[in-house]
Amino acid sequence: MKNTIRISSGTLRGKKIPFNFKDSLRPTSNKLKEILFNWIQFDINDSICLDLFSGTGSIGIEAVSRSAEKVIFVELNKKNYSRLVKNISTLNIKEKTKIFFKDAYLWVKNNDLSKFDFIFLDPPFNEDHELKILNLIQKKDLKSSCKIYLEYSKFTELDIPESLSLLKEKSVGDVKALLLSKNED
Repeated sequence: MKNTIRISSGTLRGKKIPFNFKDSLRPTSNKLKEILFNWIQFDINDSICLDLFSGTGSIGIEAVSRSAEKVIFVELNKKNYSRLVKNISTLNIKEKTKIFFKDAYLWVKNNDLSKFDFIFLDPPFNEDHELKILNLIQKKDLKSSCKIYLEYSKFTELDIPESLSLLKEKSVGDVKALLLSKNED
């Protein structure tokens, strides 16, 4: 059975992103997307975003809908990647996106992150990805204005690396959301 996630605002408002619930996807809830985009609403216009562990791509697609200039999606699960490619095409936003069928860690290691205004992280829960990917990202050269959004299980103990600052934090149900920035050296 197919489920859908609704795009809540912007040029694609009301359009739906289909996904297959059996694929163990845990898409960002509309409530959390609303919170995230309220946090970043004044900075999303013309931004360049990186959506790691993209899954359905709902966060990155919402960013495009809200006038992000470009969103890079990185997804390793073949079914999720194929569905994301199809959804991007159906929504007619190919020119504002690029999709990589890659491991998020390898992609981060092998690419320059200094052009990104936002990095969206919604890794699979209960697999220790949160701290590993944050540690990898914080070693990279980031824009001083770059914001990192992280979504994870509120039952996960997470010590944020000292090089990152907590800007915002919110829990919705079993999910915790953080907005972080890299400290100036």
